[in-house]
Amino acid sequence: AFAVLFIGLSVDFGIHFALRYKEAVETGGAATAAALAVAARGVGGPLTLCAVAAAIGFFSFLPTAYRGLSELGLISGGGMFIALFANLTVLPALLTLLPVKSGRAATAPSTGGGLQRLVTRRPRHVLGASALLGAAAVGTAPFAWFDDDPLNLRDPQSESVATLIDLLDDTRVRPYTASVLTEDLTAAGDLAARLEDRPAVGSVVTVADYVPADQDEKIAVIEEMAFFLAPLVAPAPDAATPSVEEQRRAVTDLRESLGRAEGALGPAAGRLAAALDRVELTEAALGEIERVLLGGLPPRLAALAEALEADTVTVDDLPAALRGRALAADGRALVEVNPRDNLYDAEARRRFVDAVHEVVPTASGSAVTITEAGRAVVRAFGEAAAYAIVLITALLLGLLRSVRASAMVLAPLVLAALLTVAATVVFKTPFNFANVIVLPLLFGLGVASGIHIVTRAGEAGADLMATSTPRAVLLSALTTIGSFCALAVSSHRGMSSMGLLLTIAISLTLVCTLVVLPALLSVVGGSKGTGRPPART
Repeated sequence: AFAVLFIGLSVDFGIHFALRYKEAVETGGAATAAALAVAARGVGGPLTLCAVAAAIGFFSFLPTAYRGLSELGLISGGGMFIALFANLTVLPALLTLLPVKSGRAATAPSTGGGLQRLVTRRPRHVLGASALLGAAAVGTAPFAWFDDDPLNLRDPQSESVATLIDLLDDTRVRPYTASVLTEDLTAAGDLAARLEDRPAVGSVVTVADYVPADQDEKIAVIEEMAFFLAPLVAPAPDAATPSVEEQRRAVTDLRESLGRAEGALGPAAGRLAAALDRVELTEAALGEIERVLLGGLPPRLAALAEALEADTVTVDDLPAALRGRALAADGRALVEVNPRDNLYDAEARRRFVDAVHEVVPTASGSAVTITEAGRAVVRAFGEAAAYAIVLITALLLGLLRSVRASAMVLAPLVLAALLTVAATVVFKTPFNFANVIVLPLLFGLGVASGIHIVTRAGEAGADLMATSTPRAVLLSALTTIGSFCALAVSSHRGMSSMGLLLTIAISLTLVCTLVVLPALLSVVGGSKGTGRPPART
């Protein structure tokens, strides 16, 4: 993910610098050196602030327990400073060698004339509509959810995943279970009895469950059966091999017996008789008939004879592989807890884990791992979002030195974040282990556009919407969206969901920045000249 994120985000620095330089050349007629100086003074500070804010968005996962996004944040956050350095050094050098010719445009192009007129002439209407959208988004927030099952990050069309999903409909297949390691078999039995009373628990298995119950009664039944059946399964004394003629007579007698069969056996007996009628009773054919019809009888009789000699069974009599899996050498015993419901459903899985943990908080297993990992990531998400918001707010207050300006930068981001959450509900795209980075990152990335708009609006005599800044914001967002769309078409469902949600988030941030923020600037009086329409579209 880093490569795509880095390309999509680092190009923003170059767009803002190059367009400010181009504006100075084309509208002010400045020479290359002077235009570069104007661009550096105009966007150098905001770009540095944007790089720090973006890095905060990435670094916000560093203190959390989610190592995957923590490492991604470390790499990507450091990459923002590298990109900033390159765009403030290498890019000016390239523009010096390949300068833009002056006189190519009389005025700086503006962005979206019709939209600008709506924003600047009806700012209160825009803010009112935005407030209504925000309120509706808040109403959808309780319906957003986090999908903590890693299986859903895999391709459902792949043969292995499709097969597993089909098997989950079979009650005998339970890949989501809980496990507890107890001191000994006695403790395992006691714990199993307590767990079986839980409504969410289907069954509890210990190594003792592989030992038959009520053995005395069962052995008495077997001994009674042996009294009658033992003579029938006892090894027959060695007898002379029957001659070919005796075998032929035996087949003939069998054929006649099959013809007299009635009832349920009649159809099958008739098919066997018809098959025998088609066989020429040569010596080879007789041997093959004997093999097919009677070849499996001696092993079956031997197995029955052995079963009739069954004796009591203890844990020590179990196969070593089975016993070793459920009973440690020092006597500790494993307790396997199976759910009542299909735990492919996340809510059922959480109920099962909570029910087991109420009895034994140290339980582990696949169901516990998935559920608790999801909860840890949700906690990490909350912590990262809090870190990002607090640090970025402190950064804005420290550098902009204005509560009003800082609030205006953050307001569109809050609205974009709420709308992003609402979009996950509308499009039924849950948060997961991959795309959970979106909201903390939204504040780190989205604040950049607001910084450029607010700082440019504060410049004396600047007609904000007629400058290159809105166009730079638009182009930066479009390039970022383009890179995130590349993630959205990934075959990996986690990467795909990250790209999709980042695309939605940046798109909403762009709209809020170019529509809501200028309207806010007009209402609070923070923009110079934003009330008049642009010279051209």
